[in-house]
Amino acid sequence: MAKIEQEILARERQTMRDFEARPFLPRRPAPDLGVDRIDGARFFDPAFMLQEWQHIWTKTWQIVCRVADFETAGSFVVHELGKESFLFVRGEDGEIRGFYNVCQHRGNRLCVAEQGELTHFTCPFHGWQWHIDGTLKKVADPQFFRQFSGGVPADELGLQRVRVDQWGGWLWFTMNDHAVGLRDYLGELGHHLETYEFEKFDLIDYQTFEWNGNWKHAVDAFNESYHFAELHPDMVEFGEGHDIPIEIEGIHSRMLNFNSTVSEIVPDRDTMTPLRASIMLAGGELPGYQGSAKDVHLALMQARRAKEHETHLPFKRMNDEQLVHQYHYTFFPNATFTQSAGAAFVFRYRPHATDPNRCYYDFFILANLPAGTPKRRVEHKVHSHTSLHDYAQAFEGTFHPVFANVLAQDGSNMETMQAGVKSDSFKGMLLSDQELRLRHFHQTIDAFIAGTVHANRTPRA
Repeated sequence: MAKIEQEILARERQTMRDFEARPFLPRRPAPDLGVDRIDGARFFDPAFMLQEWQHIWTKTWQIVCRVADFETAGSFVVHELGKESFLFVRGEDGEIRGFYNVCQHRGNRLCVAEQGELTHFTCPFHGWQWHIDGTLKKVADPQFFRQFSGGVPADELGLQRVRVDQWGGWLWFTMNDHAVGLRDYLGELGHHLETYEFEKFDLIDYQTFEWNGNWKHAVDAFNESYHFAELHPDMVEFGEGHDIPIEIEGIHSRMLNFNSTVSEIVPDRDTMTPLRASIMLAGGELPGYQGSAKDVHLALMQARRAKEHETHLPFKRMNDEQLVHQYHYTFFPNATFTQSAGAAFVFRYRPHATDPNRCYYDFFILANLPAGTPKRRVEHKVHSHTSLHDYAQAFEGTFHPVFANVLAQDGSNMETMQAGVKSDSFKGMLLSDQELRLRHFHQTIDAFIAGTVHANRTPRA
């Protein structure tokens, strides 16, 4: 048991009532998933990339964007995943629908803008048009088509639909007509996160980073904290990631990252250094705090529980851990939610359309803001890691520079990981118990490819 777990379990004034999200502590025994190495070819083999597309990407549920992006009828968003492009639009009836972003005439991409508002879709090649509900509006000069001598087959030429659903204020979609419903797919972990009331959150930043590595390296990097001490030495100064609770739930997983404390691997856990103060006391909730730096999280727990009836934040629904610490949940295959009571970071990992050596890492920042807070317009930007010299500049003040530097470190590591797994000397990933989520993730990929697990029923790994 880690020192911080002992400190939390021994704390005073514990809240003894049932909560919707089951606490991590006391820690539960982790399942034994074996000790086999994970082969390196899966990160660069085009044949494996194709299997992932056929058995995973086309079968599972994916995050698109915030439902709030569809303000009025005709509001649309274009989303890219692998070789496909999708078009999501709010209809005149208020329903949000999803379609493949493909003209049914010559296969041209129908819409090239990332988002906007319109009354109908027009292909820029020949001028064919579709209503925003996906039905055919107009064929340019149908008399030139002998196929239409008996009339234009409007049903056949409608935009091809994909299933959509909503959860947590997010729009999701799947290409799989037979997949279980979204709520069943997210399962118990989805229920846990409903306590944060994400539908009330506002998007305050959205950045995409093109990284020179396979998408699975990105998932792996954010599904363990074992690397904090070496790659992110600042992180252990105001948090604990050295020995953390990890849980597996079906095809999904979760872990607990401890905030507002100092890691047990740091010799001095007590002194409130400028770096620690800038992170742990920045909210001003503990004026005049004189205690140990490692105990800030305990003081914050008490302070936030004491005002649970006075705040717009859903403290009443949250267990004591959630009041301060970072619940980190990953929904297979590519969505990570890592959040505290008032802020959330959502990561989405997307494969490149043709190159297994590249991927896209989408980073969303959301905040649960008090009523009346002015909304800010969020501009989505795409950055190449090789040309982005300062990650903090990408966020324009919405992300602490220390954390922006953490992303830069992860981005740099992607390229060296991708190069290393290709070496003839590499025998496969040798994973520790603190990397259990990685083992589970790769075993789930293998199970989907083998057909022993799929999304057509509530999936269990």
